[in-house]
Amino acid sequence: MNPTREIDEQFSALFSVFHPFSQHLTKREDNQLRDKYDHNAFMYTGQPSAQEIRQALAYQQARGDNFLKLEGYEPLANAFGMEPDATLTMVLPETAEIAGWKINPAVTLGAPDFDQLERHELKYYGPLYGEDFTIRNNRRLREKLTYRGAYLEGKLVGSCYVYSAGGYTCMDSLVVDEDYRHRYVATTLLRQIAEEARAEGKVLYLHADPDDTPKDMYARMGFEVVDKVYEYLCTDFKELKLD
Repeated sequence: MNPTREIDEQFSALFSVFHPFSQHLTKREDNQLRDKYDHNAFMYTGQPSAQEIRQALAYQQARGDNFLKLEGYEPLANAFGMEPDATLTMVLPETAEIAGWKINPAVTLGAPDFDQLERHELKYYGPLYGEDFTIRNNRRLREKLTYRGAYLEGKLVGSCYVYSAGGYTCMDSLVVDEDYRHRYVATTLLRQIAEEARAEGKVLYLHADPDDTPKDMYARMGFEVVDKVYEYLCTDFKELKLD
């Protein structure tokens, strides 16, 4: 197995319980934050049948969950009308020269103030997911992950979290305030994380959307794509095509 997959599974196990569901499906389930897609997905191997999807749908409905999400490492031949997406896994190889990354000396790095962190995330995730979910999700993540903050002009302008296990450090959820972008806030934060990971003998990796521009910035910094997770989401069960 790709070692980053093992670390991702350990990361998911911090929040979710895994249990076999059917021949091609494994359920990942978090009862403390049940409306978070990524904590309550079905992992698939091979091609699930229409009957398996019906069973998964019935299970979600019995739980009172109004979504169905599948994740796997190969694209589905039949997605049953579910909306497809994907996430890239990008690793920083040992040969990448991080000393050349541009940084902003005016940026101060450290643990973020949690009140400021909530306001920072509400600004960007609140309109997408709602204020209640954004706050609950952030507080849940803070219980078991380490957040990093970037301050400029006395304001929290960038943040992310890190998780380390098995010789790897995963950086995720990097967000920079739109009013402070193009000022090397992200690269300053990333360089410190990369330097610390290397000093500890760990390999740094992250996740990126293949359709968004951050993956291009990561590629210029030396990150290389080593894996891809295929994701299928349905939030309107009438859209499923099971017949």
